[in-house]
Amino acid sequence: MSYSIKLEAALRELEEAKINKINVMPPPYRLLRKLGVEIVPFHYNSFSSNFAIASVWYIPISFALVFWYLDDISITNVFAFGLFSGLMLGLCTAAYYSNSAKKHKLSAWEQL
Repeated sequence: MSYSIKLEAALRELEEAKINKINVMPPPYRLLRKLGVEIVPFHYNSFSSNFAIASVWYIPISFALVFWYLDDISITNVFAFGLFSGLMLGLCTAAYYSNSAKKHKLSAWEQL
């Protein structure tokens, strides 16, 4: 089955489960889709894939926020805090999508 058919089935299933649209297509997902990446919706991804995607999204944002708002700390601390907060946000995001998929009893991507 092609990616587009599976994606339509997944979006239909997520809509039937009454999952909020911003959770179905968060900003990183929309950005990757616009860039032409055939990414599986986060509710159907594995925990590790979601963790990697979310962390890659959050780490630069964390660096920028730490650097912008905390002027009097060293670059090493900016790096450490930005990396830690980005990874923690990635972990929380991956846990949310994993739990949400189990809670709503969503099909596996391969079964769509």
